[in-house]
Amino acid sequence: MKGSMEKILTDLLRDAGEIIMEQRDTQIASRRSMSDYTTVTDVRVEAFITQHLQKYFPESVIIGEEFSSSRNSLQLKGSAFVLDPIDGTVNFFHGYPAFAISLAYVENYSIRQAYIYDPANGEFFFAAKNEGAFLNDSFISVSQARTLSESLIGFGTAYNKELGKKEIEIVTKIYERCHDVRRRGAASLDVAYVACGRLDGYLEMELKPWDFYAGLLILEEAGGKACNWKGLPIQDLVNQNLLCTNNLIHQELFNLVREL
Repeated sequence: MKGSMEKILTDLLRDAGEIIMEQRDTQIASRRSMSDYTTVTDVRVEAFITQHLQKYFPESVIIGEEFSSSRNSLQLKGSAFVLDPIDGTVNFFHGYPAFAISLAYVENYSIRQAYIYDPANGEFFFAAKNEGAFLNDSFISVSQARTLSESLIGFGTAYNKELGKKEIEIVTKIYERCHDVRRRGAASLDVAYVACGRLDGYLEMELKPWDFYAGLLILEEAGGKACNWKGLPIQDLVNQNLLCTNNLIHQELFNLVREL
């Protein structure tokens, strides 16, 4: 039987997923750049989830993409939720079925539970600290690819077009050394795909914490490894250049990122 928090949050995200799939309001509510914007549905879903989190967990801080005015690692000292109502907004806007709700529960700087729900494909990723990682209630683990030459690598591109071009240059070098590369456009799903073995590695620059926080625990519990491009663990709420792997190819892929 699911614990009370897990059941509440699982049901809440499934309800939020229904809002996304039923309303599909792609009207742009705010725009930060040509390809970085928020839709009306992003705002509605974050408001819906936030309202219920405040109801059930009134002592917890909520760090969300749309409503949080500031980010400070001290917010993780007690209990906190890190929320992205729609990771992959550009995909959602265009009707491309690769977007997800991402929610991490943090206590005393440690991610304790993680939820990534892909409503378009009916896939629900979940992990609890020291209890394993799951996809639709089935246990998942990373792939067993031991070299980059037998790997499928995911990547993303930053909203900043100059950074994006740099990422493409880096990925071109990786492409020459692996089976192939994939760009899906939703960081949370990319990390989850490494966790369940669909990808062997994933990299992206300048990700915001709500893009990947839930994925970190799911990946860790599935046997994978994550770090920034300096090789350091992810520990705070700043933007990150993120590298995730199945652990077996980590050093090989990190060496390429570090060199480039």
